[in-house]
Amino acid sequence: MAYSQQDTLVYKYRRMAVDYQQSIKMAQHNLEGAESMVEVAESDFLPKVDLNGDYSYIGVPIQLAPDASGNPGAELQNKYSLGLGITQPIYAGGYLKNTKGAAKSKAEVMRDYLSLSKQDVMINSDIYYWNAVAKKEKNSLLVKYRDAIGEFQQVIQDRVDDEIAGMNELYQAKVRYDDAEYDVLKTEKNFAISVMELNRSVGLPIRSTADVADSLLTIEWLISEDNLTAKALEQRPEISMIENKISMNTFEEKVTASKYNPKLGLGVGGNWGAPSPGLTTDADFNYMVQVRLAIPLYYWGRKKKDVFASRQKTEVSKLEMDQVKDMITLQVESSHLDLQRSQSQLDYAFSSLDNASKNVEVMLDRYTEGLSSVLEVLDSQLFWQKSYLNYIEAKFELNMAYSTYKKAMGELKISQ
Repeated sequence: MAYSQQDTLVYKYRRMAVDYQQSIKMAQHNLEGAESMVEVAESDFLPKVDLNGDYSYIGVPIQLAPDASGNPGAELQNKYSLGLGITQPIYAGGYLKNTKGAAKSKAEVMRDYLSLSKQDVMINSDIYYWNAVAKKEKNSLLVKYRDAIGEFQQVIQDRVDDEIAGMNELYQAKVRYDDAEYDVLKTEKNFAISVMELNRSVGLPIRSTADVADSLLTIEWLISEDNLTAKALEQRPEISMIENKISMNTFEEKVTASKYNPKLGLGVGGNWGAPSPGLTTDADFNYMVQVRLAIPLYYWGRKKKDVFASRQKTEVSKLEMDQVKDMITLQVESSHLDLQRSQSQLDYAFSSLDNASKNVEVMLDRYTEGLSSVLEVLDSQLFWQKSYLNYIEAKFELNMAYSTYKKAMGELKISQ
């Protein structure tokens, strides 16, 4: 059993899956949208310039006020205006500052969600890849098993031709050969389907030929057991995501409270239209400087209830943090245990395969010497095949356990 580094093709398919999967693209668009909202919140601090205009035709003319000499005022039937105004918030009760803070926190939540989506896509890519390699190796094994029976069948045929053995021995071998051929066809189909699944996950044409290793590698892993959970809690994107979610909800609490705080704003504008400042039908220009102060006085306890309702989102996020920490702790501990047990299974599977291989050699020698029956040889070959299948399955489980452990630690990467 030769140990080696992890199969480098797994990184290739992780990268392809991350580049292709729609879930990653959706998370990327959500992040870009959240970053855009940060810029929107920042723009609320700047002055706003508005151009406005209106026109009204009055069916029954309005009689304007008389002039200073007492002459009747003109009748106004066409009312119109064109205005330009600039407004600048001076104090918004904390609304602008906290809206900006909430937008920044939400953008960080989306960034963490993108990282989490990549981790999920990469572990799924590993599953598809390891499954395809395992199916390919199983198919190769069953071809070897079939061919081994075929070679033994020829030995029996020669003995039948020499009238040393009976036809029943030949038929026994043929039955095993046909069963082996059936299994070869079955595993060829399974491998082809696994390649299709891999292709779909990385965006390749379904029926294209995927580049996969011929056999699973037995990776060599060395992991220090000190502070694994603490390290995972520092690295997992879920933790950062909920921390930013708590921050976002805290800012939104303040945004809710700011609706009930005093507000002060300044506005400057100009208007051209009729009636004019002199109340004539001739259009003229006028200007305006405005200072607006709004102080909420009494809303029947609405502020307290509104802020309380908003605060519950923060409390839910804090409980969610505890829940996620428990989940991560379980994933780290269970994946580490699974990795250790998978290594033990691999060691036993390899030992069993080694013994089964030696048993086949002994039984073949004993058969040629007339000391073993055909069934004993065929059974030894069957035991070898089963031991080899267990060995392949053990390698598959070890590679999957390693990927699962890396996912639990938040350490899956698209490159070495």
